[in-house]
Amino acid sequence: MSAAPRVERLRDHFVGWQCRIRADVMRRRAGQPSPGMRPQVLSAAGEELTPAMTTLLVRREAESFAPEFRHLARRTHDPRDRREAALALLAERYYQHTRDFSDLLTATFAPASPLAANLERAGRCVLAFAQDSQRYTLPCTVQRLGRDDPRRDETWWHNALFNPQLPPDIPILAFAPRWLEAIANPDPDGAR
Repeated sequence: MSAAPRVERLRDHFVGWQCRIRADVMRRRAGQPSPGMRPQVLSAAGEELTPAMTTLLVRREAESFAPEFRHLARRTHDPRDRREAALALLAERYYQHTRDFSDLLTATFAPASPLAANLERAGRCVLAFAQDSQRYTLPCTVQRLGRDDPRRDETWWHNALFNPQLPPDIPILAFAPRWLEAIANPDPDGAR
């Protein structure tokens, strides 16, 4: 089998798996991230950098939901009302169509995070996802998103819905999987 169709199936399987996990978390766990949303982060050499890091799966058109997230965040100062509105939106509409999502993942970090600085400097890492019987090992390239990047805007406003104290100038990193090097277990094609 050529690499291109396998890479596409692997990527599509991962994105579908992530959407299912995330929709379920919004419906049944009140938005509390599950293990499949919090990969272990390893250096390119395989050293553990952190046991878990919460990630966000980015939509293909990131700017499409950023205004809605911003509106929900600004509509009320009551954190409970904001969270309930966010959960309703994310459970009902946000994760419904996997084709709306890219394979890019983002994560927010504390303002002076050594982990963010190290990841940005290295430019590479491995994200090891695991939940139930599915595992993904994704070598990724890492880059810091600039202030005018719509993916940063989407990520910041999404996370602000759950954390009203989120500082505006935090580092937000993007993780782009290198699918030719990725491993899924079980593999969507049945290969190991």
